[in-house]
Amino acid sequence: MSSTTQCTICHDAASKYKCPKCFVGYCSVKCFKIHKSEPCAAPAPEPPKPTPKPKPKQQASAKVPEIDDEEEEEKHRLKAEDLKKLGTSIRLKELLQDPSLRTLIAAALADPDPISAIRSLRQQTGFEELAQELIQTTQN
Repeated sequence: MSSTTQCTICHDAASKYKCPKCFVGYCSVKCFKIHKSEPCAAPAPEPPKPTPKPKPKQQASAKVPEIDDEEEEEKHRLKAEDLKKLGTSIRLKELLQDPSLRTLIAAALADPDPISAIRSLRQQTGFEELAQELIQTTQN
């Protein structure tokens, strides 16, 4: 179920696009040019919502083991070419335009236990889609 909103410029058609800076919806190049005739600003970020702490699991496998071996850690570290792939991925840029996803990421980063927070977020469809795209982009 997708909710369509009206173009904020002409109010005649459904907005198909969003301004990359202020996220205002518009329907066409003509409306975008009208919008860009005046400077716009990014909306103020919403304060991150605290993520509920998951109940600790009783199994020992629930903990992520510390990696003591530098060689082992190096195998999992992203290389410069991986970072370049991530930086040029159009699909990742599209996914990261979603304000709700950005709020989830900010909340995970602010959490005292970000690994647990990310595990919890992976249950949400939008975040899991982002995670899969990150994996796929770096594996290609």
